[in-house]
Parts: sequence; C-alpha cells; structure tokens
Amino acid sequence: MHPSTSYLLSWIILGAVVASSDTTTSTCDALSSVLSDVFFPESDIYNASISSYPFIQLRLHPTCIVRPKTSQDVSIAVNVLRESGCTKFAVRGGGHNANAGFNNIEDGVTIDMQSMNAVDVDKEVVRVGAGAIWQDVYDVVEPRNLSVLGGRIGVVGVAGLTTGGGISFFSPERGWVCDSVVNFQVVLASGDIVDVNATSRPDLFAGLKGGQNNFGIVTRFDLKAFPQGPIWGGRIAFAPEADTALVSAFTEFKNPHKYDPYAAGWVTLRYNGSTKQFTPTSILWYTRPELKPGALAQMTEVGPQVMNGMQEAYAGEFTRNASLVVKSASSRTIWATTTFHISPTIVHHIHSLWKSLVPKICETYAYARPTSELTFQSLPPSPQNGSHPNSLGFAPDSTPEKDLVFLQIIFYFWDASATEGLNNALKEFIKMFNEIAEEEGVKHKYIYLNFAAWFQDPLGGYGKEQVETLRHVARKYDPEGLFQEQVVGGFKLF
Repeated sequence: MHPSTSYLLSWIILGAVVASSDTTTSTCDALSSVLSDVFFPESDIYNASISSYPFIQLRLHPTCIVRPKTSQDVSIAVNVLRESGCTKFAVRGGGHNANAGFNNIEDGVTIDMQSMNAVDVDKEVVRVGAGAIWQDVYDVVEPRNLSVLGGRIGVVGVAGLTTGGGISFFSPERGWVCDSVVNFQVVLASGDIVDVNATSRPDLFAGLKGGQNNFGIVTRFDLKAFPQGPIWGGRIAFAPEADTALVSAFTEFKNPHKYDPYAAGWVTLRYNGSTKQFTPTSILWYTRPELKPGALAQMTEVGPQVMNGMQEAYAGEFTRNASLVVKSASSRTIWATTTFHISPTIVHHIHSLWKSLVPKICETYAYARPTSELTFQSLPPSPQNGSHPNSLGFAPDSTPEKDLVFLQIIFYFWDASATEGLNNALKEFIKMFNEIAEEEGVKHKYIYLNFAAWFQDPLGGYGKEQVETLRHVARKYDPEGLFQEQVVGGFKLF
C-alpha cells in the first residue's frame, strides 16, 4: 500500500471512530433529556453498577447507563436507541453471564434493569421484574410455603437464566425454568409493550424460551408457583483420591433405568493451580426430604469425605450460601460447555483427559493464579405432549433428563494477560471432549446456552429447523434488526 493511501485510510478509520463516539454521546444526551435515571462515568451510581458485576472481565465502561424503573422507561429508551440508527447497547438483568459484552458494553449504552426487581405473588403466579435476582424471588415466595423453578445461585439474574432455558432444583420433576413462564411482558423493537403467552403471540412465547435477547427486552416474568417446603441437600467435599469413585457414582446415578425425579445436583472436579491440589465435590439436592436419599445414595456414600454439609433447608437458604461463594471469589472467569449421551465410560474418559492436562496449563499461567473446574450434571425433561413448546430443540417424546449429560469447564484467574491463552485452552478442551464423545458415538448437538462460551453456537445446537423458526420470529417482531445489529452481545440469529 502506498504510504499516502495508508495515511488517508488511518484518518478515515479515526474519523469513523470519532463519529461513532459522538453519536453515542448524543444518544446518551437524548436519553438523559427524557429519562431521569441516566448515569455517566463521574457518578457514584454508574461506578456502583460497574463494580457490581461478579466477574472482572464484565466490568466494561459504557458511555452511559440507563436505569429504568418501569416498562414505559424501557420503551422510551428503546425508541431513542432505535432512532439513533447506530448506537450500540447492552441489556443487563443480573449480569452473571461470563461472556464479556453480553450484559455490558464498552463505549455504548447499557440498560441496567436492576431497579425493576419487584416480586409480587398472586395466588399461583409470581410476577417478577426483569432486574430481579433469584434470591429476591425465594425470599418472597418461601414464607408462603411456595417455590418456583428458579436458579440455584441467589445472585444469578432471573432474566438471563430464564431466556437461556434455565435449570432449577426442581427441574428433574418439573422441567426447564423457561417452561414455568406463563407470561412475558416485553418491549419490542417498535417500543410497544406487549404481553406474550400461549394465546397471545405464541410464536414469540416459544422463541423467548431459549432465544435469549434476540426479540426484545423482557421487563417482567410471570412464573407458575407450586407448594414446596424445605428440601434436603448441600455440598460434600471429598479427599483427592475419591475422584474416580465419585465419577463412577455419578455415572451410576445417570443410569436411565434409575431415574429419580426428586434427585438433582452435580459433581465437580476442581484443580487449584496455586496449591496444586485436586478437590472433588458434589452439590446435591433431594426435593422430597421425607424420601431421601433416593437416587443420591451412591454419591453421598463416596469416601473419604473431608466435609459433609447435607441438611434440610429451604431452597433459598442454599442459594444464599452459594451466592456467598460467588461474591467471595471475584475473578476473571471463562467457561464453555458440551453435551453427550451417558455411557459407562464417557465421564471417566473426559475426567481423565482433563486431569492429565490441567496441571500443566495452570503451571504455564501460574502468574494468573488459575483454578479450573470440570462439572457434570443432567438436563431437564422436555414439555410433554408438545404443550407450551420452548425453542431448545428437544422433541416432546425425548428424554434428555435420562439420556444426556452436559459438562461445564471453567477457568478462574486474576491476570488479564492470561485471557487469550486460557481461552485457547478452553477451546482445545471442548474440541477434545467432543472428539472423545464422537469416538464413543455419544456426542449430542445440544449446547446449554447459559454455559456456552462466546466462540460456541448454542442456537445452532437447537437444530436447523428450530433456528429457521427463530429467525422467522425475529423478522416478524424486529423487522429492522435492532436486536441483531445494535445489541452486539449475546448469541445472534443472523
């Protein structure tokens, strides 16, 4: 390239960046002229919002933050952003998704829904604002001896978990979190505020159950409640040498012929790169404590154990304790996931591979103080008989709760310079896990969206037909592509 051409191109690019920055600033000014709660970097509320993200890599710095209090505020914000024509924006519910840019944005506009966190109970329906976290919900419903299909960590947001599918304590018996929604209140790209349910816009109703942020901004979730008292569960930590026995017990637990609709939880193998210590753990719950331990018996009997925290308590007590762990470990965090059919050997093979490789990876990036976790758990059952379909791609007569296992692999670390290397390690692990599953003939296409890494395609894992259906829904309710083009975070349909 001729030097003068290169110089001119640099100025063109710089001009485009400046123009984009000017547009975003103008959009923020427009928002602050019509909404009372728009905050800029010099404000305490702005800084508190940024610092409240649980993982360091999520603490990006938008040009301004909008804190709507009502659906009307969200509608006004959407209209301003749409009319800007190009201002990029993000929407935050709880802010727990670990993918940078999914719930916050650098130099754009973040709509932070945290002020819309009301929880109201009306008989068997719980109306939940999109800025609520699951602890807010449990704290309201449990004094009434009710519960909902909700998250298992209190600080996780209602919005992200639900629109990504969602797994609950009660999922083995009652299904996906998204399938407990009886109505969504949504702000569409047009700014219209609409109710979406099985009889009003049923195509969008199904699309929102697994379609993440592709169609609009959900401002309220109406959830079906059910009677529920305390459950039995907790965390068990095992000696390092118990890892193989724990994996064997989990494999036996996943025997399709021994399915127990009241048994839930996961097993985690953890490696601390600083102490060079492996720690196997289980997090288990049994939702009918009078029948405990049920199918959990084999996992609870693995030894030697170094700590056993199994107890009877309300679900909200378990979520509160889990939140304390999350809040105490504010680090950089990356994760990814994959799914496979259970077999007598698949979990052992994946665990063995991870165990053989992860110490060397952590040693390579020792300056970042990394820790890795490998977790295995079950998927929920699908809606039966085609009733109230979701978008997750499972046929009504399928039995993913019996047949499938999905894993999550995580790296926690504290030095940003290790991000690229550990992301590459994450990709390579997923590639190798998939190869092992393919060699055994047990690979499954599904990718749990809420645990998917930015480089994965969970929507594609729903199947081609389902993706085309979701694209049709997106074109119908967002014909100009506002949520495809101006909302840059999330897994996109186009």
